[in-house]
Amino acid sequence: MLAHRGIRIAARAARVVAAAAALTILSVPAVAFGQSGQQQQTQVSTEGGEFPLYVTAEYLGMAGMKTVVRVRMRAPELTMAAAKRGLTSFSGELKGSFVRKDQTAEPFRYPVSGDISTHTTFTYGFLHALAPGDYTLQISLAAPGGRVVGQASTQLSVPEVGTPFTPDLAPGEMGTMPSAEAVVIADEADGAAPGGAGSKLKILPPDREAPIGLLRLDASVEPPISKVEFWLEDKLLVRRTKPPYSVEIDLGDVPRRQTVRAVGYDASGRLIDEDAWSINQGSARLAIKILPQEDPASGKVRVKLAVQSIAGGVPKSVELFLDDKKLKTWDSPSGPYELTIPMTDYTKGNFLRATAVGEDGGEANDIHMTKGPSTTVENVRVDVVQLHISALDKTNHFVKGLAEDDFKVQEDGRPQKVTGFEVAEKLPLTIGLVVDGSGSMDKSMPFVHDAGAELFRGLIRDKDKGFVIEFREQPKMVQELTGDSAALQRAAREPQARGATALFDSVVLGLYQFRALQGRKALVVVTDGADNHSHVDYDTLLRYARSAGAPIFFIAVNLSVLDFGIRKQLNEVATESGGEVFHLGSAAKIGEVTKRIEEELRSQYIVAFRTDSQKPDGVYRAVTVAVSKPGITARTIKGYIP
Repeated sequence: MLAHRGIRIAARAARVVAAAAALTILSVPAVAFGQSGQQQQTQVSTEGGEFPLYVTAEYLGMAGMKTVVRVRMRAPELTMAAAKRGLTSFSGELKGSFVRKDQTAEPFRYPVSGDISTHTTFTYGFLHALAPGDYTLQISLAAPGGRVVGQASTQLSVPEVGTPFTPDLAPGEMGTMPSAEAVVIADEADGAAPGGAGSKLKILPPDREAPIGLLRLDASVEPPISKVEFWLEDKLLVRRTKPPYSVEIDLGDVPRRQTVRAVGYDASGRLIDEDAWSINQGSARLAIKILPQEDPASGKVRVKLAVQSIAGGVPKSVELFLDDKKLKTWDSPSGPYELTIPMTDYTKGNFLRATAVGEDGGEANDIHMTKGPSTTVENVRVDVVQLHISALDKTNHFVKGLAEDDFKVQEDGRPQKVTGFEVAEKLPLTIGLVVDGSGSMDKSMPFVHDAGAELFRGLIRDKDKGFVIEFREQPKMVQELTGDSAALQRAAREPQARGATALFDSVVLGLYQFRALQGRKALVVVTDGADNHSHVDYDTLLRYARSAGAPIFFIAVNLSVLDFGIRKQLNEVATESGGEVFHLGSAAKIGEVTKRIEEELRSQYIVAFRTDSQKPDGVYRAVTVAVSKPGITARTIKGYIP
């Protein structure tokens, strides 16, 4: 009996090592990404003896000063032994650390579970960002309850590689989405290519992209330009009156999306041309920036679109809109993308919107408000903060018809001047639906299908878009971003109930879909239980939600009042993001909740302010909004991390 029990423990340990193949088996060979892997053989020690463990390390790219390493482990002999002993499934946890010679350690901890088969050797893998150097990888395998059932260690030599890391280098499943680990790790390092043959001024691609630290940019200049100003967001960096027209920019020590502008003038001080360069745009392959130049003397506005290629992305088409009216479509992949419009039309409109669609179907957007100071929606400028605000009366009904002067904004207790205002319904909306497909949702799923389909039917209008993600042990993209309401309604009816719950990973990946989009955004998450299978921990999820700029609405179905932990977590994430949690005792009420969410999104206001904070980037800033009219309260984000 003791020997038999030892073999069963060993088999369970083996399957923990071999778990989660669906998370890591890729359709693209590893050598396509960065450097090819190091493979080593070591031994995993269990109560049933020692078995060979094969460890492969692949070096995918640089995330700042660190190399992103994908570690894969497999133990085929142990897998076979477990299957022959009749073990058909497993559940457990992989814990360990990367230890340097100076004994400093980089710890990790991941859940694993899956099925066992005699026909297939599964591979478990995970990502980690490490400074180049030599490490000892130490791992331990724990059964439910925390008892260690297997241990192993091996040596790794982590090099510096020449490829910037982007999330698409580490998909979580074949050809769909990056893993949540990749999204969190990525420093959003971009590459780019020049465009516009007709431009008088063009920012050239840097020799080396740097998501943090120092970045040097040079501009190509043609006559009659004799002076160039370089701006980082709303801050003037330097004026150059002779070649080289260049600037060195300190991007700080926290990767974040920023925009550099170069503005060229002739000898008389007349603005001739300008260009923009986007930094840290995630895995997007295109970026676009609207650059309007008003000329009151002529009564015209010259609108230039700076389209930036990232990692080889090529624009298939570029479109410019004034409100909902399409002004022009360009089919050229190289530009220039410029249009002159009457000043009267420009001032009557609410916003300019530009869209660049790549050959791969990916899309980049920018929105520029035409009224008030230059406040681009969804904050292209780092010191301009944009708030999605819901106004509610004493009966909890949404209030419409408020004006800019009705809102008072404070940041960290200091009054802030409102610099932009718009009724949200006039702006395009992107909404994501994330559905829990774990087994416990079986009885609720028909109601989820109907409510999700109705949500898209009621919300998606011209220029609006949506997507659907289903999650169990891992997230799965059911419908990628599209404006096709019928396709979204069909996708909302597809999720099926079975498996575990990777809630945190799925929320991160839902927010990740908004990374290159401007305008209104909202994420609706339907779930019935606590997370038990995510690679991303709660603190990382909360930090990501605070910086994503999208309200999160949780619909919690049949969640016990005794589940204090998950209730607290859902409430905190929703409140911090400006969303809400709806606790339902019956899934039959989901339709009522989605109608409430639809009403809120149509009733919101967009309020922008220019922060005066002296806090460094990456530090949390508290935000409060009050409505001057009596009996009305405002709901928005509790704060943000720039």
